[in-house]
Amino acid sequence: MTVRNILFRIMAVLLGLAVALGLAETAVRFLRPQEIGPPRFAFHPELGEIPVPGQKARRHYPGVYDFTYSNNSLGFRGRREYGPRQPGGLRVLLLGDSFVYGLGVNDEQTFAVRLEQILRQHHPAVEVINAGCPGKGTDYALKLFQTLGVKLQPDLTVLCFFANDFQDNGRGEYFQISADGGLRVKPLEGGRGGLKSFLYHFPGYSWLISWSHAANLAKAAAVGYLAARKNEAGDSSPGAASGLVVSYSYDGLRFSDPANIQVTEIYLTQLRKAVQQAGGEFVCGYIPFGPEVQAYRRSRKASPDEQALQSILENQGERCYSLIPVLAAAPGRLSDLYLAEGHWTPQAHLLVASHWGSCLTPYIEKRRPRPEDN
Repeated sequence: MTVRNILFRIMAVLLGLAVALGLAETAVRFLRPQEIGPPRFAFHPELGEIPVPGQKARRHYPGVYDFTYSNNSLGFRGRREYGPRQPGGLRVLLLGDSFVYGLGVNDEQTFAVRLEQILRQHHPAVEVINAGCPGKGTDYALKLFQTLGVKLQPDLTVLCFFANDFQDNGRGEYFQISADGGLRVKPLEGGRGGLKSFLYHFPGYSWLISWSHAANLAKAAAVGYLAARKNEAGDSSPGAASGLVVSYSYDGLRFSDPANIQVTEIYLTQLRKAVQQAGGEFVCGYIPFGPEVQAYRRSRKASPDEQALQSILENQGERCYSLIPVLAAAPGRLSDLYLAEGHWTPQAHLLVASHWGSCLTPYIEKRRPRPEDN
């Protein structure tokens, strides 16, 4: 066989693969379009996975959302950088998961940005810092405050608690809890797990998941398979869900159970103490997912997960600022407030900002410097 024939066969194989991949891509885009966008997380030695610092990108999910986002050098949502607090300034630090981060909406549509606009109508010196990180719980909020938050000198720290934070807290990713409730910081294991780290460093992977629906379908299938294997194995050990797959079990009633309620109470206690020791005020709000709002519209009763959080906060002498009644009272359909994949629409972000603006104003008034203090 001549060299020319060999090259011809190689080119034919490559052309055949290109055609097959092109057909697969076209079929997936038409029949089952996927979310596309660049890798969203980077590894921080103390915080594990955080939104990629300095990233500005677009995420597109056909029929669900199409938004652009930016992160500053700390991985916080938005391009603004935060140095030491200026004299006379006031800072509100928002802690939470993807609802706080604003998955699905543009930077200027997040309730963090809109909340700052509302508060600045009366107090121009207010800064609202969006430190939300998708897929994280109260243990991450505590670690972030200890690591970065305290340096920002927030006057008011708002923990935005989402229902599945109970299960996030049960993973034991950041702390080991002693019998007396004390916390010991756990070392982080490279952040993403071996397979995920390998994929992220594999040539062309970032480009593929940024543009290819077929590649993202294959990725989703792999993640689903690993999550199913994990659930079949009944692996509930601390940290079992960390790494490539973070899975949740929901029986249609609640995410909380006696074990993760106890762990959550410990984390909330420690976070509240850390905030107060740093000279700030602590506030906790409850973020519901769609079915909770729908159920409240029928029954006018708090969900089991909200009741669990309320009980914890009441034991600590704190109030829970729930968003369930606010969202349930909004006119229209649930789809006006929640995207098809479960996060808030721009309309819901605006509604939340308006409500929490009124809730947080008394705290801002309390912390606002007076002329006689200068």
